[in-house]
Amino acid sequence: MELGVVCTGCGSPVEQMEPDCLACKTVRPAAGWRQDPRLGLVMPDGRTITRRLGFGLTGSVYLAAREAGQDPVAIKVLKRELAGDPELARRFRQEAVLTRSMQIPYIVPAYEWGTLPDGSPYFSMEYVQGIGLEQVLASQKQLDFDVVIGIARQVLTALGAAHELGVIHRDLKPGNLMLMPGPDGKSEVRILDFGFARLLSDRSSKSDKGDPFRLTQTATVFGTPTYMSPEQARGSLVADARSDFYSLGVILYQAIAGRPPFVGSKVAILDQHINVQPEKLSEFRKDVPPALEKIVDSMLQKDPAKRPSLAANILKSLEVAFGPDTNRIDTGKFKVLPRAELAAQVTRHVLHTDSLPVIRDVPQEPPKSRLKWVPVIVVGVVVVGVLLYLFL
Repeated sequence: MELGVVCTGCGSPVEQMEPDCLACKTVRPAAGWRQDPRLGLVMPDGRTITRRLGFGLTGSVYLAAREAGQDPVAIKVLKRELAGDPELARRFRQEAVLTRSMQIPYIVPAYEWGTLPDGSPYFSMEYVQGIGLEQVLASQKQLDFDVVIGIARQVLTALGAAHELGVIHRDLKPGNLMLMPGPDGKSEVRILDFGFARLLSDRSSKSDKGDPFRLTQTATVFGTPTYMSPEQARGSLVADARSDFYSLGVILYQAIAGRPPFVGSKVAILDQHINVQPEKLSEFRKDVPPALEKIVDSMLQKDPAKRPSLAANILKSLEVAFGPDTNRIDTGKFKVLPRAELAAQVTRHVLHTDSLPVIRDVPQEPPKSRLKWVPVIVVGVVVVGVLLYLFL
């Protein structure tokens, strides 16, 4: 198993067998790349970084554990040279603050944050071992309807709780949804990557002017084109809960049809989100339940005003059509902070500082699984969840 190597020239992370470094073009030495210097680093909580799980344009994700691999957590690290970018640094801090403070089931929580000895900001989070929905869809294409409904219910439960706190994800996609085994061998969802998330203030309005939590000052396209809402595709500064419902609708459409509603180049996909109606799901699967097709269609309306405004409304439609969710749990008791206090945390640790304080409150054992639903089986595929939790 590869533990993690870096370029001998510039120190950027590279794959073990990469012939040359993409960052500085250094050719791989005959003896191979050198080991990532962060391996073996002892974290403030006593865990040791044992291997690198993945890396992207703006940072890396590592595994840290106690002796004999006990109590593992994932460590997300922002590149030191990017820590000086005000917007990137604030988004990184905001992700840590939001996911640690919300404490919502199905959402991967942050535990501790601080700065590594080399000056790179980091935060630790739950280490998710499971199967990425992206890989499930690549393998199975079309999922059973009860599996699709189970995924929808769990994601909507989490989104409903997050939206009540004013948190909008803005980058829902199969790559940010993990299916991990429950105690009975069945699967439950974990939502990853709140790096593009937005906290709406109580003063947010249609004009969005004067919102203290807006980290981007100009119209910017956030997200992944295939799963963007029309308003995101336009670069609108106003994207609320209904934008997340659209993205989830695209995911559900893909899980049913075996393909996303729109394909093509990035520009073509964005244009289709804005101007083109997707084909009916029944064109791909004649046996799709009409109620499920109607629910997904409601989430994919171009006009946000025509989409459901609350996760509870979609959950109710699912309950009416397919019966109650016997595995549903009350997320209210898991909220650590009221909305006003969450806003205060973001104000203090994101808007009014250039660094995060060190918070040391890491669970001694991984969180226990609570929910049961229809299993998802992918033959021959075992995926560590955090491998998909990388930087774009």
